[in-house]
Amino acid sequence: MAQAFTAVADDSSAVYWNPAGLNQMQGSEIAAEYDVFIETVTYNYFNAGFKMGNDFSLGFGGKFLGTGQENEVNQAGVTTGATFGETYDDIDIAAAYRLSYSFDVGITAKYITETLATTSASTVAVDIGLLYKSPIPHLKFGFDIQNLGPGLTFVSTPDPLPLTFKLGAAYEMFDDSFTMACDVDFPNDDAVALCVGGEYWYKNTLAGRFGYEFQGSIDQNQLGIGGQAGLYLGAGVKIALFKTNFGFDYAWTDQGILGSNHHFSLAWYF
Repeated sequence: MAQAFTAVADDSSAVYWNPAGLNQMQGSEIAAEYDVFIETVTYNYFNAGFKMGNDFSLGFGGKFLGTGQENEVNQAGVTTGATFGETYDDIDIAAAYRLSYSFDVGITAKYITETLATTSASTVAVDIGLLYKSPIPHLKFGFDIQNLGPGLTFVSTPDPLPLTFKLGAAYEMFDDSFTMACDVDFPNDDAVALCVGGEYWYKNTLAGRFGYEFQGSIDQNQLGIGGQAGLYLGAGVKIALFKTNFGFDYAWTDQGILGSNHHFSLAWYF
């Protein structure tokens, strides 16, 4: 859905997108995602959400990114025969509380570690989310601040976290089987991004998804070419098995000059 999910956030992945959305789950969920990323880069994601009542939910998540191994080069540009890599791990605990019929609030606490070659650094951060059900039926708004924290420090070199402000809106139609969503992202390290996406469920069994992201797909500060639009497509299926439900989802994303990525996820609903 081109990352337009701040106001949707209706499953366990709300731990990442907007923790206030955990209260929208119909039950408890556990999900895992595997991404085929660029070159040797790997990314895996795990999340779980648990309904603790009508007004309170808990969530857990983990993000694990690795670059693989690269050849080490000295100052003269000659390979040394050694290799190095970079890893990024993020462990999350989230909670959502319903203030009223219209308002849900949520927070995600993060413990972040990063390793570059033989040097490591760690820090903590929080996400703060809000979900608002408007007086207009089926129309919701979302707000999320991601990565509020002091950042990482490698030896004496600071590495700020990618602070992002996300504003979103979502509208459900056709008996809530079709959702249109729009997000505007304001990151501190990239161009402003406009994300538009949609999701259609057929008999709560088959899902089709699409989206388009305008700007922000490429870091303009590093490449000097500005953001680049990207197309997103996906599909999913939910099946009943052993008196419970399982879901399988796939997404294809266009990353411009970096090529395309493939995302696979498996979910258990109980």
